[in-house]
Amino acid sequence: MKTLKNAFIWAKDMLKAAFYTVAVYPIYLLKNIGYHFRSPSVLLYAVIFFIIDRVTKYLVVSNAHLLPKPVIDNFFTLRYVRNPGVAFGWFPEWKLPPIIMAISLVAIIVYYSLKVPEEDRMTRWALALLVGGALGNLYDRLVYGFVVDFLLFHFGSFDFPVFNFADMIIDLGVFILFIDIFFLSPELDEEDEKKLSNDAPAPSLC
Repeated sequence: MKTLKNAFIWAKDMLKAAFYTVAVYPIYLLKNIGYHFRSPSVLLYAVIFFIIDRVTKYLVVSNAHLLPKPVIDNFFTLRYVRNPGVAFGWFPEWKLPPIIMAISLVAIIVYYSLKVPEEDRMTRWALALLVGGALGNLYDRLVYGFVVDFLLFHFGSFDFPVFNFADMIIDLGVFILFIDIFFLSPELDEEDEKKLSNDAPAPSLC
């Protein structure tokens, strides 16, 4: 009887959480849209990037019969490619690992984004790009069993691996995060280090 009661409580809590997510949270976003645009909301912008990725891939799949189509001769071509592997067509025999990695990446970044200060705009932009791109390619793998790629660049006789919008924003997110961590993050000067050391609690003898 106690197990049944606990199951009922769990189901009730899950329904409340689902209702909040589906009904209440979008209203909260709309009422505070100005705030979210001033201080980038990782979730909001990740959804925007995901939608852009879905639209571009939908247009490519819907017009696959017209592709490949040169956009800039000997430089850029739109081409429909089914990529069963990871980024740029590497490891095509991998099926489950990319899905597990994408889900893990999204979960870790979403959790970490809750701890990022609002004023840390660069980090929040980078995380939004990473989540949006990861969700875009994850959707393809779960629904189609492959990732839709369509951007092909030529450099003389060399063809760069075909990629998509999600790949592009993931790379951009990694680049922004790298710049933010290694070049823009403030370093502690001597006074800050002394202050931290003085504020630190004395070691316990127990």
